[in-house]
Amino acid sequence: MDKETKEQEFLKFQVTRKVTNLYKNFLFILEDLKDEDYNISDESYKKSRKRVLDYGNDTIREIEEYLDKFNIRLK
Repeated sequence: MDKETKEQEFLKFQVTRKVTNLYKNFLFILEDLKDEDYNISDESYKKSRKRVLDYGNDTIREIEEYLDKFNIRLK
């Protein structure tokens, strides 16, 4: 595989940052629901939290795999 360009590194960093912020916000919403007593058990909370983290991390990995298939140049 070719060496990753600075443009690719930059794009991957930005995508990772944005997706991470998105799933952090989902976690905050989940915490709010638990704190506001919507009858969410600790087990349900932990299961949902793990899913948010897993889906977020999977999304980042998939996007990075797609980006590796492109030769990216910024203007």
